[in-house]
Amino acid sequence: MAAVVVLSGSAPVLALTDPAPPASEPATVPVPTSAPVIESAPQVVEPRVEVPGLDADQVYAILVGEIAGRRGDMATALLHYLKAAQLTQAPRMAELAVRAAISADDDAAAGEGVRLWLELAPEAAAAHQVAAFLRIKAGDREGALIHLVRLVELTEGADSSVFEQAAAIIARAPSPDMQLALMEALVGRFPESADAQQSLATVAASASRFEVADRAARRALELRPDWNQPRLFLVRLLLSQGKRAEARRRLEEFVERSPDDHGLHMLFGQFLVEEQEFATARDVFERLLGNQPKAPDVLFAVGILSLQLDDLTGARIYFTRLFETGERQDDAAFYLGQTAERAEDARVALEWYEKVKDSNLAEAQVRMAFLRAKTGEVAQAREILNRLRGSSPDDAVALYLVEAEILDEVGRVDEAMSVFGAALESHRDDRDLLYARGLYAVEHGQLQLGEQDFLRILAADSEDADTLNALGYTLADRTDRYREALGYIEKAYALKPEEPAILDSMGWVHYRLGHYEVARDYLRRALDKMDDGEIAAHLGEVLWAMGRQAEAWSVWEAALLAHPEHEYLQQTVGRHRVSETAVDGNAADVTHGPQDPAQ
Repeated sequence: MAAVVVLSGSAPVLALTDPAPPASEPATVPVPTSAPVIESAPQVVEPRVEVPGLDADQVYAILVGEIAGRRGDMATALLHYLKAAQLTQAPRMAELAVRAAISADDDAAAGEGVRLWLELAPEAAAAHQVAAFLRIKAGDREGALIHLVRLVELTEGADSSVFEQAAAIIARAPSPDMQLALMEALVGRFPESADAQQSLATVAASASRFEVADRAARRALELRPDWNQPRLFLVRLLLSQGKRAEARRRLEEFVERSPDDHGLHMLFGQFLVEEQEFATARDVFERLLGNQPKAPDVLFAVGILSLQLDDLTGARIYFTRLFETGERQDDAAFYLGQTAERAEDARVALEWYEKVKDSNLAEAQVRMAFLRAKTGEVAQAREILNRLRGSSPDDAVALYLVEAEILDEVGRVDEAMSVFGAALESHRDDRDLLYARGLYAVEHGQLQLGEQDFLRILAADSEDADTLNALGYTLADRTDRYREALGYIEKAYALKPEEPAILDSMGWVHYRLGHYEVARDYLRRALDKMDDGEIAAHLGEVLWAMGRQAEAWSVWEAALLAHPEHEYLQQTVGRHRVSETAVDGNAADVTHGPQDPAQ
């Protein structure tokens, strides 16, 4: 007698009410995929409704498989689903058995289940997908190819992504060579398919077979001349190999052939940004706006590029248009605040920053704190940062550093030092706080405190190159402890021999020791690596001390053109102008650096 099995306190798992199928046809058993989680063992109760077409053994096998699967007992689920598939001849039961076997990592059982599944549903694409995967896992390339070909034959007309699906299965092969060989064999069965060629290009690129990838993508483009994907792929393939000049030529060619193609223009614009050709990049994105005047990503890109080009009017126009689209309003409001701040319009900047709510909220609040402080509202600025520390405790150290910077900018040195002190009370021995306070203390004449902070860092990490350099430079620049300074800087140099700041320190300490030629060489290396006003000032000092005043002036004048507002450079140049005037007036020249006391 047919029976229905239910769970205590839940609706029936099986409730078939359709008429029984003819005796010659297998029953199709729907298995729910969203039934409630089973918390207790099933209880067999008296039948309430007869279920035509299923007998008690079939229902029992299905139900036990369902319960075991929900409890994570995949071995038991596999056993009963496989039994249910044999009893009911339902493909869905065979599929569930296969998936349970895969979850249980039982390849033999999965293979048995797939064979039954394909017997019951020989045209099931999903069955051929799983069969191909299992054959690949077993190292059976020919067997995998049979199922992949059948998968394509069954779905190519209905699903253009079938070759992408095949490529994803092939990617499970254990080696790039096997992946490529299998994909080439599959594509060989469908030589006139553009989709097949493009999928081959993708697999070849992942195997670093760039010639094959290039050839396949070109063939895809020949087969489907208006298809954008191969074009984008070919450009990205060149970029991945560092062939930027060739990528640019190909991009320009593709853009010329397809002037309205959004994807190509976006890629070309991004390429130009990477090349730091900001004006040309903006032109490319602006052309896109001709066809899509409200495209959010394009408006955002043109706004950012306008800021990069110091076109504040353009930035304001584009970010306003972006805000008015209703898309990316948080980004638009933040950068409108940035634009107004760059234009020194604090009131408008604050209004826009107030509108920021999402991903840019913390940074907008920090900018508001800076603006409040600049307009004299220091207490309000500090309150903003205090609230942020409360809501974002993970960012507390960074926010203390911001607060100290704000106080320094408005000339409240003692309060800034108090902030460092308070921060270190709650974040004792934090490296970033100690380093920042050390630099700040040295800058404001508290050398002992600065040295103590640097030494506390080095006590915890004796190979902190930046701290070694900071301490060494401080001793070389602010004291006569040149030999001690050299020891610290040499340790930093051993750790980071190409770091411009450390090269500068090596040059400066050797200058202090009177080793002018050694100092010059280090400083030239530093300036070659980084165009910096302080390094240029130091190099000029050394050249001057060597009696090469013309070279010194050449270095300084070039640096002043590049860094006209650099305070240290201006002070150095101004001091030597006075010195040169004094020499011309028969005064003594006292500009040479101190000598090594040992000399």
